[in-house]
Amino acid sequence: MRSTAAGRCSLSRLWMKRSTGQAILIVTVAFAVGVGGASMVQAFQGGGGSGDSQHRPAVSDEHTTSTQAAQTEPAATSTTVPAATQSARLVPPILKPGYAASFDALARTLSGPVGLAVAPLGAGSTIVLGDDAAQDAWSTMKVGVLSALLRREGTLTASQQILATEAITQSDNVAVNELFAELEAQTGGLDQASLAIQALLRQSGDDTTQVNTVEPGEGFSTFGHTLWSPSESVKFYRALFLGCLLPRATTNYVLNLMEHVIPSESWGLGSAGFVPPLRTAFKGGWGPESYGYLVRQSGIVAYINGSGSSGAVVSMFSDAPDFNTGTEVLTAIAQWLRQNLNLVVRPGLACGT
Repeated sequence: MRSTAAGRCSLSRLWMKRSTGQAILIVTVAFAVGVGGASMVQAFQGGGGSGDSQHRPAVSDEHTTSTQAAQTEPAATSTTVPAATQSARLVPPILKPGYAASFDALARTLSGPVGLAVAPLGAGSTIVLGDDAAQDAWSTMKVGVLSALLRREGTLTASQQILATEAITQSDNVAVNELFAELEAQTGGLDQASLAIQALLRQSGDDTTQVNTVEPGEGFSTFGHTLWSPSESVKFYRALFLGCLLPRATTNYVLNLMEHVIPSESWGLGSAGFVPPLRTAFKGGWGPESYGYLVRQSGIVAYINGSGSSGAVVSMFSDAPDFNTGTEVLTAIAQWLRQNLNLVVRPGLACGT
């Protein structure tokens, strides 16, 4: 339901810098504009989760769970933002030793197939566990809509800031549809607005995801039915965090919204037990599928240590029989992550040119 509370966010108060030695943890994808790890986000405010106001619940699944080998992200080019250096090969994996067997053991206790992609904010490879199928983005793509509008306009009006707060912190569908309608007006229609979002995906290094433009019916958004795999989703959220998609102040604005999700949608990373000096920022999405119900979440976990290069980006999903089961599964995976993330300081990543 759409909230009647009118909240206003200002760029200046979001993501305030904290003292060295504190930490934040974020699960998603992010980047730093034109520079290395030293200029990555240094602070995170609050914590939160995220969900989807696009209907709720429905049984079973059509995928099988399997552990996949760790994947290395491509070096940055003019279209791939994160630039992994040669030193990436020398740093340890983002997950602790024995993670594959440990995750398989966890997956056998969960209801239905699951997928998980984890990437370091600093140098290192992406690890994919379980299924990496491209499935409906649902409301995790709301961050893409807001980012594309901010990329186009630079700043938001007071009324747009209220819509942005509702769309990200409450996953309000009416609010994000209004923002998308403004993006359509700015760009010249549905196709061009969708391409504006897709351009950000390409800039993050995702060369495969196609933002959907086919009306799905039943009141669902076109962009929410974009097929997005966990391994591609982490690229976007990493690029966002590092500041490679938007100016730093604007990036901080978006991340701060992701850190202040309402309690009822703070499952997954928001319920995993991450406490200071770790922080989390994330966005969830969910909706009915032919096999039952899809629940997914992307986010960032990181320390406030002056560089941000010891954090991680995460994208995960559950093919569940219903919404509640799906959120419980993602919370269990997030709790497993809290025990298995290897958040050592790493060489920083720089945005491509």
